[in-house]
Amino acid sequence: MAVSKGIRTVLLSVFLSVVLGSPLSATNWLDETFKYPYSASISAVSDLTLALCAVSPASFALVAPASDWLEIGVGYSGTMLASYGTGSVLKSIFERERPYVSLGGGPSDASDDYESFPSRHTLMAFSSAAYTQALFMRKYPDSPYRKAVTTTTWALSATTAVLRVVSGNHYVSDVLVGAAIGSALGFAGPYLTSLLFKDKENSPQLYIGPTVVAMSVEM
Repeated sequence: MAVSKGIRTVLLSVFLSVVLGSPLSATNWLDETFKYPYSASISAVSDLTLALCAVSPASFALVAPASDWLEIGVGYSGTMLASYGTGSVLKSIFERERPYVSLGGGPSDASDDYESFPSRHTLMAFSSAAYTQALFMRKYPDSPYRKAVTTTTWALSATTAVLRVVSGNHYVSDVLVGAAIGSALGFAGPYLTSLLFKDKENSPQLYIGPTVVAMSVEM
């Protein structure tokens, strides 16, 4: 327990020193240390790891009864939309250049050259991982799939973050902030959704039959 607390303290200290050590539009010592030229192939792999991370909640089809599918779908969709929107808004506010801009050799499409902060790939990957973890712990803690699915999802999200840096698309501080925001949104997702579905009698219901799928909503 003490070791875990110590690790969290170290990570928090690094995070604060990176984010607060310089203006978000500039770079800091850690960003400059891990600054890489653009790689289209590595960037493409990060797209794949994000996609794999994003579909991980499909595993709940093996765990949750059909009566829970609507709640899970609504909650996860809302969480991912919030993640995408948050990342997009922050990118428009902080026009930070990507690492490859100063190094040269970036992609042919330069439309997002100044949308480095934060890493939206990382934000969405960590949001998916946190949502999956939170939902398993909240509703299906005894599932035999819990450990395998959550471990894989966190590994994919961390891999996505690393690849976004190594591909030259982002600075370290971009992915650290993206991971923090994404995790917060992901952990909050199942809780906020449960408030909507708290009153099961009046909450939206999904009906699945051999030939029909229907949804009922009582106002």
